[in-house]
Amino acid sequence: MRPGITKGIGTISFRALLLAPLFLTALFFPNASASLDPRLAKGEQAFDTGERLTYNLTYLGLQSGTAVLEVKEKVRLGQRDAYHLVSTAQSNDFVSLFFPVDDLVESYMDADGLFSYNIKVHQHEGKRVRDKTIVFDQIRHKAVQIKESREQIFDVPPQVQDSLSSLYFFRAGEPLEVGRSVFIDVHESEKNWKLEIQVLGKEWVNTPVGIFNTFKVKALVRYDGLFMDKGDVYIWFTDDDKRIPVQMVGKVKIGTVTARLISRKNGKKGAQRVNGRSSDPS
Repeated sequence: MRPGITKGIGTISFRALLLAPLFLTALFFPNASASLDPRLAKGEQAFDTGERLTYNLTYLGLQSGTAVLEVKEKVRLGQRDAYHLVSTAQSNDFVSLFFPVDDLVESYMDADGLFSYNIKVHQHEGKRVRDKTIVFDQIRHKAVQIKESREQIFDVPPQVQDSLSSLYFFRAGEPLEVGRSVFIDVHESEKNWKLEIQVLGKEWVNTPVGIFNTFKVKALVRYDGLFMDKGDVYIWFTDDDKRIPVQMVGKVKIGTVTARLISRKNGKKGAQRVNGRSSDPS
């Protein structure tokens, strides 16, 4: 994997991504199904458009902000449908006085193959502001990154995930088994990573949305994650087809932060059965 300045790839101008991030994706995938061998799609069993998960963020025992995971309406990219995944995290008024956080991450994930097309990242954390776009050519197995007006190209594994789509890919995966690990190919921070998710055990978790029977997992994250820094992140997923993350605990600059589910809006398919009881909070 050798980064370099992007050049000589047809007549495509990657700078157009700054204004129209979906343009390149549509060109890359006019008929991707003829060249790719996507795994069996299970996305609609685990999540659907309209799903919105809201989390309360606490730091050192104090409420510090709110995070949201949302599945927007599907979009058409070339001849394929894609999930529009959105993650936001914002600090509350008190925390913003000394360390403001305003993060927005958007990912486009193929609705059938469950691989990433591209990801857009805007992070404002304290005095640090970061903007970047990564577009994945899943046919040629390349990732094109635009960051600070600089274009770089990287080799990536087939059906690679980004830092956000990997969460939904895991939710749609095979049944979990305590003591076993799940591995996901992720490209982030200009490197390819083999994200390992260790299934530690079963636990009941009490949230404002309800009490859930969950799998507790440990994700060995070696790159900047969604709401947290690199390092071990503990996540509790519901033990059902939805595999909803109801609680997350991980590192930040100093100490740890906890994200706990406080609101859930189901997708278009309506209320689902979770742990043997209705989980529709509305």
